[in-house]
Amino acid sequence: MARFLLLITIAVTLLSCSDIFSTRDPEDPQGNADNYFSESVPELEANFKTALLGLDQYLYESLFLNSPDGDVSYKYISLASDVEQSIFYDWGIENEKIFINGLKETETILSEIDLKTGPYDETADSLYLDIEYSMKISVLQDEFYVKGNFNFFIIKTDGLFWYIKTWTDISSQGNVSFSKLKEPYAY
Repeated sequence: MARFLLLITIAVTLLSCSDIFSTRDPEDPQGNADNYFSESVPELEANFKTALLGLDQYLYESLFLNSPDGDVSYKYISLASDVEQSIFYDWGIENEKIFINGLKETETILSEIDLKTGPYDETADSLYLDIEYSMKISVLQDEFYVKGNFNFFIIKTDGLFWYIKTWTDISSQGNVSFSKLKEPYAY
């Protein structure tokens, strides 16, 4: 009797599953699937670094707050000493897309990305994240380093995912800033 019930249970289970032995559709190799969510602050940092290393537009774009109603949106602010800050006055997500795609088209390579994060409390729904950055930039035969501080104001939406709401780039005199990389795309 137990054997009969086991066979009936297995049969019902297999019949109730829909097509369990077929393969799923493959993901787009360009990486434009909507699976880039940062559920923690360290994951946001890792996604940021990965997006820069791979110049991945979709991952990079997914880092920034973009509410559908346009009520709350991402903003970039430059306080770097080596660029005119006013050129970034209206810089938003569309500018970030142009920037990351521009780097990719010019075959710019970002490497040796070192991000040192200051202390933070992840239990909040919003926080300021101070990151000291250094990265190597290679464009054709030229190589140089950018150095400074990123101040991210990040928020957690619906208590689940972290996004960058405001990104401030600060670089002292004598350093090439990350804003300097963005400068050609500000016009």
